[in-house]
Amino acid sequence: MQKISFGTEGFRGIIGYDFTFQTVERIANAIAAYVLENNGKKILVGYDTRFLSKEFAEHAASTASKHGLEVLISDSYCPSPVLSYATKSLNFNGGIMITASHNPPAYNGIKFKSHYGGAVPDEVTNRLSVLLGKTTSSDSPPGYYNKTIDIKYIYKHDMERFISRELHTVKRLKVVIDPMHGAGLGFLSDIFKDLGHDVIEIRNEVNPYFGGTNPEPVEDNLQPLKQAVVNNGADIGIALDGDADRIALVDEQGEYVDAHRVFGLLIMYLVEEMGFNGDVAKTVSSTEMIDKLCTHYNLRLHVTKIGFKHICGLMQHENVMIGGEESGGIGIASHIPERDGLLAGILITQMMLKRKKALRELIETLYAVTGRYYYKRKDLHLNNAGMICDVIINNRNRLLDHFGAYEMNNMDGCKFTFKDGGFLMARASGTEPVLRIYAELKEKDKTEMIVDEFIKRLEVITGGHV
Repeated sequence: MQKISFGTEGFRGIIGYDFTFQTVERIANAIAAYVLENNGKKILVGYDTRFLSKEFAEHAASTASKHGLEVLISDSYCPSPVLSYATKSLNFNGGIMITASHNPPAYNGIKFKSHYGGAVPDEVTNRLSVLLGKTTSSDSPPGYYNKTIDIKYIYKHDMERFISRELHTVKRLKVVIDPMHGAGLGFLSDIFKDLGHDVIEIRNEVNPYFGGTNPEPVEDNLQPLKQAVVNNGADIGIALDGDADRIALVDEQGEYVDAHRVFGLLIMYLVEEMGFNGDVAKTVSSTEMIDKLCTHYNLRLHVTKIGFKHICGLMQHENVMIGGEESGGIGIASHIPERDGLLAGILITQMMLKRKKALRELIETLYAVTGRYYYKRKDLHLNNAGMICDVIINNRNRLLDHFGAYEMNNMDGCKFTFKDGGFLMARASGTEPVLRIYAELKEKDKTEMIVDEFIKRLEVITGGHV
């Protein structure tokens, strides 16, 4: 029987290989058993635009309903934060989201959301693993399920708490939305249109191949958005990942704005414009600009392992108002303890309107507080990524020779913080066979050099196996 293990959030696999209808059935059986043993009665199911996602979702819903649970399924594809919010607001005991987020087109997956609308903690995934060991799958055809609900409407209704409609009359913005063929398709565009803005949406067809590009909002994947912003004279470009829980931006000059700066701007907006107060949480691979902002505003900072579930856990037990991660996931606790690229995009435009500044000007106000940092991430596709991390730790002095004095943190992967500022980090992905190399320093050339030189040295040490 296939072994199913949960990564940073749920399970992902290659469609037809380790992600099949049998896999979905076993996981849905385990989730249903977990909900029942905790006296739950209701499960909500959603899905993205990937190949067979709707069919996988219907099979999961059909499977869970056989346990006597009340199960409803989204009436169309939906963003993950929409599923999370509906799970919380409609008092479901859990939410199943069929998605592989930003992974390549060949992948699909399952995320399990708790009743509070966020990722479940390790103790729950550990229990699910035990229950999975007791489950089997049938040889019957995939189940069909038609008890549907419109959860997009429910999410949009809650969004009004954060939207200042008066602000959106200050200026008619020209906004380019890039859902990257994912589940955010048409959703954020409709909100901006309703607010009176000119909207251009690109890559807005359901395309399980994602146009040949992984639906991840990193700079290398956003050339079409950059071009669309420049060609249309737009004020801002907003990119969402495959299930719309992550975000990146493009400014009015077509320049990429990564999640670190989005995270920083949102902290500034929440504190200065919305009067929020509370702690901030970031993952260990995130920018040091967040540390500077927390010092500036006298906010307590928590640093977690990679995976928003760790931030979500803090949101349950600490006074965390906002949390963010390097990959573009940013969540505001008073909404849901979960990443939400949709809300982040709306709040950034409101900051532009409130301060009557272009996005590039806003970023300069951020730098005025934090200083300017340069960040680089390089992904190495390796089947033995986890083993390479051990090689790095054992050969760290040789690998970091002449980079400067450092301290090592192995909270998650291995992070080397330089005593004169900045860091270099390596970590194996929890969802795909990838070793990620991260670096951040105050000089762009030095950031590029350290990443490239580190990889060259690693190739020598491993005999060319990276």
